[in-house]
Amino acid sequence: MKNIVLIGMPACGKSTIGYWLSQKIGYPLLDTDKYLEEKENRIISDIFSNEGEEYFRNLETKYLKELSEKEGLIISTGGGAVKKKENIDILKKNGIVIFLNREINDISKENHKHRPLLQDINNIQKLYDERIDLYKKYSDIIIKNNDDMSIIVDRIITALKGKL
Repeated sequence: MKNIVLIGMPACGKSTIGYWLSQKIGYPLLDTDKYLEEKENRIISDIFSNEGEEYFRNLETKYLKELSEKEGLIISTGGGAVKKKENIDILKKNGIVIFLNREINDISKENHKHRPLLQDINNIQKLYDERIDLYKKYSDIIIKNNDDMSIIVDRIITALKGKL
């Protein structure tokens, strides 16, 4: 049984859509950022500020390896997981990668008080510009997140037919 791997920008809907997809198909949802925080017993912003992004990315890879050995999961990745090709290679061994593409304007409308990188629309655009080609390149399926949650989930289920 393959995993379903959700990639995309921070605040594109990976965790929310992952939750609704989990409810519909019965696969457990694992959010990699939350998983890492539980394993490390610290929050990601502390890891970034104390050890730096490279240290965080190495931890992320370690826990993605751990999660990818399991089957039948919905894995909601952190927005920057695509920055290391190794992460995608790990996840694709036993997973179908779905890019949830959400418009920058929709992302910027959200409340991001706990997401320092998303406080500024210019930074959101910068992150998007840096990552959009990676999201597209590494995805097996692209789903536009521009509709009601139930419609998005049904689109994913339709796109997955015959692939799991």
